[in-house]
Amino acid sequence: MSILQRKVIQSLDGLSDDNLSFLLEMIQRFMKSSEKKEENVNELAINKKIVRRIGSLEGQDLIDADYDIDECNDEIAKMFGVCP
Repeated sequence: MSILQRKVIQSLDGLSDDNLSFLLEMIQRFMKSSEKKEENVNELAINKKIVRRIGSLEGQDLIDADYDIDECNDEIAKMFGVCP
C-alpha cells in the first residue's frame, strides 16, 4: 500500500457513518470501472459517426466537400509563428 493510500485511510478514521456513506457514494459516482470506461469509449465512437449541428449552423454545410483544409496548415503555422 502506498503512502498516499495510507494517508487517505487515516483521514477516514473517526468519520461518522453518514460521512463515510457520502464519501463512498461520491467515489462510486466519479470512479468508473474499466467496463464503464469501455462502454463510454464505444459510445463516443458511435456518437462521432453522427454529425449533429446545433443552433444557427443546423443543416448548413460550411466547408465545400472538395476543399482540402490540410492544404493551409503551413500558411496557418506561419501566421501563428509556429514554423513546421
